[in-house]
Amino acid sequence: MPVPSSARRAATLSVAALVGALLPVLAAPAATADPGCLTEVAPPGELPLPLPSPIGPGDRCDDSVPPETSLDSVTPTPNGLGFVAQDSITLTFTGKHPDADADPIGFECQFFNTPEAPADWQKCTSPVTYTDLEDTRRELGGKETPYTFRVRAFDAADRPIDATSPSNPLFGTGGAATDVPDIDQTPAETSFKVDTLTPVARIFNEPFDPETPELPMLTTDSPRLRITGSESALTFACDIDGREMPCSDDNVVFHDLGPGTQTLSVSVSDRAGNTSAKPATTTFTVPENLVSPGRRWKTRSSDKYFAGDYLEATRYKSKISVEGTDVREVRLLATTGPDTGKLKFKTPGGVWRKVKLGGKRTQRSAVVIVRNAQSGSFSGPITFRVMSRGKPVQLDAIMLR
Repeated sequence: MPVPSSARRAATLSVAALVGALLPVLAAPAATADPGCLTEVAPPGELPLPLPSPIGPGDRCDDSVPPETSLDSVTPTPNGLGFVAQDSITLTFTGKHPDADADPIGFECQFFNTPEAPADWQKCTSPVTYTDLEDTRRELGGKETPYTFRVRAFDAADRPIDATSPSNPLFGTGGAATDVPDIDQTPAETSFKVDTLTPVARIFNEPFDPETPELPMLTTDSPRLRITGSESALTFACDIDGREMPCSDDNVVFHDLGPGTQTLSVSVSDRAGNTSAKPATTTFTVPENLVSPGRRWKTRSSDKYFAGDYLEATRYKSKISVEGTDVREVRLLATTGPDTGKLKFKTPGGVWRKVKLGGKRTQRSAVVIVRNAQSGSFSGPITFRVMSRGKPVQLDAIMLR
């Protein structure tokens, strides 16, 4: 049956009246940023009529407190110089709300080894592992650019929401006055450098001996050797037969070594803690300084001689003896030349044999071979006797081995 026009007008007036009554509720002024706001998700409507949300009167607020980020662990832990000795690293991190906010938390990460940080962030979850990292290299000027990791937490519920957008789209009302970022503005950060290379220790200026190059005899008790390694900024560890000796990347003097055959070992460690796989070594024999046995042998001091002195005798049959055990090879450091006296030696059970001290020119602390390495061994004293009168015999040191 057709509805009279008067009835239609009355119904229209009634709906208009209802909407007019609702307008004061639906057109409420926009909310502002609220320190007590915990979420930007608009509350559902509470109209007495069964109208669907989001036509409800709830206002949207701006959650202005983002979550906080914590970097919990870095494995392996960089050492005191900021280095790790492997090409992978694992980092763990967490986030939390500093208030009663119950919104879920997400994370974004940056990882780079460039002077400038990238603009983009990548979504990530804890733990995160980075592998196949290249070693940190020195650039021109000695600068090293470390790897940097940054992580920031964000409110996963609030971040997609523009808090200023209306919570009541039908009427364009209910939005907040501000939309503070929902991301931690102070990311957690750490930096480190990578060094996976094993350094190599080196010894230059090793002692040389043409008679026995595989086992040289020194002509000093304080040898100077060049110690170095395959990298810069290395830490050196030196020892001679287990006795620690100070050393560095330099020409090193090993002072006042005792007599006998001994081995110098040099190891190096880099800033990441990598240590040379095996030490650099050199083995040598240090002669024994001769000490006067009595009045016939005078001690003369001079920095030019082994241990700072030498012995001199001019009287016929002046003797000096040195004890040895299982000795084959005997050498003297002695003065040789045309004006030098004559000298003989004898081992236990042997006969007197000549020591060759002659020469066309005078040479101090010359190496004189008394017995070579192929000689038969002896134990006991080897005795030397002056066989001239008036001419000096100058003996500096002796090697028995």
